Amino acid sequence: MAQLVITGQIQGQSTTLCSFLIAVDGGAQVGPDSVVLDQSIFTVPDTDTAIDIEADAIDQTKYGTLTAHLDIDSSGAVKATFPQVNSSWPDPTVTSSALGQVISMTAHFSPLRDATEQARVSLAQTGSDYPGSPPAPPPGDMSFRTPGVTLPPLVYGVPSAIDTTLIASPAVDSGAIQVQTQTVSPFGETVVLQLPGVAAPQLVAVHWPPGVSRDPGAPPAPFLIYFHAGMGQNSPAFYDDARDRHDPGTGGTYPFGWDYQFFGLLNYLQYIDDPFLTNPFAKGLALQLEASAKNVVLLLPLMRTAGNPCIEVGSFADAAFLQEYLPEIQALMFRRQGTFQFGPIGRLGMASFSSGHAALTCFLGNAANQAHSLYLDTLQEVYLFDPHADLVSETLPPLTQVAAWAGRGSSGTKVARLYTQNDPAQLAPLLAQLGVTAPGSAPFDAATPDDRNSLTCLPLAAWNTLATQQGGSVPYANTGQVHQVVSALMLTDALRRSQF
Repeated sequence: MAQLVITGQIQGQSTTLCSFLIAVDGGAQVGPDSVVLDQSIFTVPDTDTAIDIEADAIDQTKYGTLTAHLDIDSSGAVKATFPQVNSSWPDPTVTSSALGQVISMTAHFSPLRDATEQARVSLAQTGSDYPGSPPAPPPGDMSFRTPGVTLPPLVYGVPSAIDTTLIASPAVDSGAIQVQTQTVSPFGETVVLQLPGVAAPQLVAVHWPPGVSRDPGAPPAPFLIYFHAGMGQNSPAFYDDARDRHDPGTGGTYPFGWDYQFFGLLNYLQYIDDPFLTNPFAKGLALQLEASAKNVVLLLPLMRTAGNPCIEVGSFADAAFLQEYLPEIQALMFRRQGTFQFGPIGRLGMASFSSGHAALTCFLGNAANQAHSLYLDTLQEVYLFDPHADLVSETLPPLTQVAAWAGRGSSGTKVARLYTQNDPAQLAPLLAQLGVTAPGSAPFDAATPDDRNSLTCLPLAAWNTLATQQGGSVPYANTGQVHQVVSALMLTDALRRSQF
């Protein structure tokens, strides 16, 4: 006979907050013969045996149930198989003892679930609940749901951008915005993770570039959290419209409704045609990251419609929550590559676009956060991309919070950047707090001598001049069009100049 010894881990530590059952050769499930501290010990046949394992966390809502399967052949060799992509179990270890073979296994519980395939399928444009699908006629003008790409994608990820416009380095030179043409291929892994039991965000898209190591002994990974534009301003026309393609499992729209999946996630991750000449609405965040040649993990939380931005962004406005969940994301992604280690993350950045600046303000303005080490020391970079294109007054609240954050904690290594199309004259007092002095004429990039803090002013006229020269189809005739292109191009500049 052999012994099967199973332990559980939560946050990298052995735990007793779980229980284990096994079924041998298709028989009934049984519990362990004995439990010693955190070890559940089963007696099993040592040859010609099939064993199904169930690991149940005490907190089912948060950690759920894990399963695995073992086959022991006639020679006693052990082979383990796991459902789908294994991010929960390392391969078993087999040792010998006076009592026979000992098979040891560890279940790594996580509060995260891989929802990538469900997110992919949610982008399908067929079915009775999608506008215009037979037998239902189109219920009004749904043209805003025309994505311009084939959906669902065969594989959830970010396709290459061929000969696409990117911001040059420097972004502004000789009084003009500078761009370049480049082919960008974001090699890496893109997944969608679900956070059970959390009101918002229930989904987080993760793009992990290959330059961020997941090998054994890898250093803490750097992260950039990007807050997209708020959902409430487009509800119910988008996210809560009854015409939306609903989640077939729940009948609701959040988080797997088509609009949430496309406008809240995929449209931010990839480009759809050229982001300057044709379509600045798709943000290509993973492509901008690749173009910057910096190695940082991109996180895109999926906010939900609500009465105020702090409810929209939910738990991601809480430093204590991020302190727990960012290492969980790192650990899960490590385990997907076969590295079973748990620890703190590295350098953290936050970025926000448009009304997403209000979500960032919810984090920076939270009094409890301001005494937390994640706010004071882990968060080291903040980028604002055109908060409220034509409302300078709306830029003041987030910039006030950025200036306060920049002067606290590990202030000597913090980076703050503002990209705006507005005349910065009204922001002068705050810019002074960041050590930045704006010149008289735009476009311009004004920075501190060490380039850690900067203001990049990119007005409508400069974009329109450049678009005319480049022969694009977007005229940049209003602030709304410029608002879109700032976020579609300028993350590359911020990352190039980052300390990641």
